[in-house]
Amino acid sequence: MHVVITGSTKGIGLGMAREFLKRGHDLVISSRGAAAVEKVVAELKAAFPGRRIVGQACDVADYAQVQALWAAAVAGLGSVDIWVNNAGRDGKKVPFFMIPPEDYVNTINTNLIGLMNCNRVAIPGLYKQGTGMLWNMEGFGSNGAVRPTIGPYGTTKYAVRYFTKALIQELAKSPVKIGYLSPGIVITDLLVPPPASRDKNWERSKKILNILADTVETVTPWLVEGMLREHGKHGAAVRWLTSTKVQGRFLMNIFKKRDVFGPLGI
Repeated sequence: MHVVITGSTKGIGLGMAREFLKRGHDLVISSRGAAAVEKVVAELKAAFPGRRIVGQACDVADYAQVQALWAAAVAGLGSVDIWVNNAGRDGKKVPFFMIPPEDYVNTINTNLIGLMNCNRVAIPGLYKQGTGMLWNMEGFGSNGAVRPTIGPYGTTKYAVRYFTKALIQELAKSPVKIGYLSPGIVITDLLVPPPASRDKNWERSKKILNILADTVETVTPWLVEGMLREHGKHGAAVRWLTSTKVQGRFLMNIFKKRDVFGPLGI
C-alpha cells in the first residue's frame, strides 16, 4: 500500500512509518522542517532498500502546503491508499490565562485546522481514485476527559472526535473511508518536559505515567497492524489504551511496578 503520514520525522509518526516499511509498504514522510524530512528519508532509505520513500515538508496549517503534500504523494507513489493525520502539538502546560495567545493559536492551527486541511485535500483526492482511507489521530480529551493545564490541546482533540463523526456520516455512501486512531499515552517529547522544566509535579505525573504510558516501540506496531486489519472499514476505531486496559494496569500496579522511563534514561 501507499501511505502518507503527517508529522512523521519523530515520535509516533516516525514509529508508524518504520512499521509500515517493515511490512513492505511505501510511504511519504512529512513534517514542517525540510531538513528533518530530508534526514529521515535518507535514514529510512538506507534501512529499507527497495522501498519507495518520498519526503515532503508540510505545515498542515497551510492549506497550500497540504495540497503540495498530496501532489508529491501521487507523483512519487502513483496513488494514496492510507492517509494518517498524525501531526500535532500540545503547547505550554500552564493554566490557560498564562498561555501566550500565539501558543494556543498554534496548537489549534496544527491539531484542528491542520487536520481539517488534510481531510479537505485528501477526501476529494481519494474520491477521485475511487478508494482510500483516512485515519484521524485522537488524544487526551477526545473522550471528554479533562485535565488542568492542557486546555487548548484537550479542546482540539475533543473536536477531532466530533469532526470525525461528522465525516463518517457524510461519507457513508462514498468510496472514501474514515477511521479513528488512538495511541493512548506514549512517551514522546510531547509528553516529557525538558529537564529544566521538571519539578515536583513532574515526579507525581511520572508515577501515573509508569502505570499507563507506553513507548513508541510498543504502541506503533499495534497501531499499524490495526490500520491494516481495519483498512476499508468505514468508522473503524483503532484504540490502544481502552478503559479495560486502564483498569487492568492499575490492578497490576498493586503487584508489580512498571518503569517505562528507565530504559529511556529519563
